[in-house]
Amino acid sequence: MILRFLAKNLFSFKEETEFNLLPNRSTSLPHHKIVKNDISVLRLSAVYGANGSGKSNLVKGIELLSRIIQRGTVEVVPKDVKFKLSKKSQEEPTSLSLEFFCDPHTYIYSITFDKGQVLYEFFAESKVDKDVLIFEREIVDEKQTIHFFEEYYKDPKNTFFAEVLAEKLINKGDVLLTFLASKYEAEFSDSKNVMDWFVSNLVIIKLDTRPDVIAEILDKDENIKKFANDLLPSLSTGVVSIEVIKESLSENQHSSDTGLDVEFLKRVLSVPKDLPDGVIPIFANRGGTAVVKENDDIVIKSLITSHESIEGDLIPFNISLESDGTRRLIEYIPALQKIIHHEKVFLIDEIERSIHPLMIKEIIKKISHDEQAKGQLIFTTHESCLLDQDIFRTDEIWFSQKDVDGSSKMYSLSDYKVHNTINIENGYLSGRYGGIPFLSNLKDLNWHKDEISDTE
Repeated sequence: MILRFLAKNLFSFKEETEFNLLPNRSTSLPHHKIVKNDISVLRLSAVYGANGSGKSNLVKGIELLSRIIQRGTVEVVPKDVKFKLSKKSQEEPTSLSLEFFCDPHTYIYSITFDKGQVLYEFFAESKVDKDVLIFEREIVDEKQTIHFFEEYYKDPKNTFFAEVLAEKLINKGDVLLTFLASKYEAEFSDSKNVMDWFVSNLVIIKLDTRPDVIAEILDKDENIKKFANDLLPSLSTGVVSIEVIKESLSENQHSSDTGLDVEFLKRVLSVPKDLPDGVIPIFANRGGTAVVKENDDIVIKSLITSHESIEGDLIPFNISLESDGTRRLIEYIPALQKIIHHEKVFLIDEIERSIHPLMIKEIIKKISHDEQAKGQLIFTTHESCLLDQDIFRTDEIWFSQKDVDGSSKMYSLSDYKVHNTINIENGYLSGRYGGIPFLSNLKDLNWHKDEISDTE
């Protein structure tokens, strides 16, 4: 679980900006507070802000850190990540930090980089009283130094290794955490733990993210499929059930047999035979369809929903016939199931997109009230109906606000004195807490009826 994230000179975050899930003294929704290693963290958070306020940059920032660690280099960082509205910022480096639970430890990792080079890297186990160093790396005037934890140097060979590592083994654009995890797993197991956490325990769903293997997931995982068939009928979408239809292809099949486009079928049948089993990414998410290689065969897996007819019969629908909102809900199903049953972290940008306010509120309420839920959910949203103290603690609600210089600031609702009986939705919409757009008078735009020509 994420405890806190800090960013400086990244996108709209000019100065060092912190987002955290550290609880205050509130006693509401006590099951939202998880305690590990004597450190408390919240398992739910909603981030509000006007369009362009920078709330999505929180998700993008954590995603960038994940990409850097998984790829093992800062060369994957786009050229335009720095705060653009300041010449000074263009000359300064970018810094990212994340503190998080990675069972059975709590870690803090920081990295500072500029122009394709790592300038500073810090990795420690986070304790209540102090941080216990694992390694610290710094590059000053082109000279690279690496320091490990004190006990590491009891063996003279390790002292020599640290020197050679800094001088010859690792390039200045490489990430030391990733380097140690991939090449010296036994000696630096903490690094490997963190690498595995970013790969397996952090799931980021952006606006352009499409879970391209939903059909494959539902086909392979009966628990998620059962969850889907329990959830969907309860949300008044008209969907009674969802199934996966599988079609095995062979070279003598024609598009009339499969219902697939001829050109698409030709591409599928041209897949190299030596590919490993699993979903073939270039064909994924084609209208709820996954192309999968299984035991030397190519299989088309398609999502089919069922609706009840006037006569009481179940009528199958191709997933492409469902509304955008229903398809979005179906895309969320694996995430929702894992938030309840697995200790994973989910970051979702604009969680309510295409979904009715009452429906998204019901889903978040289910997660909020489930005392057995194991995962952590952090999302950005515009949906004010979620501002309900029956769903969120005040320290779980955050706002992103643009400053006069165009930079983003983040702050929690718990910074305000909010009584537990106050309607925070009304207060938010009236601008009491910030995080909303400031609109000019629309009359200034000359939108007057008498100015519309007769020909229009």
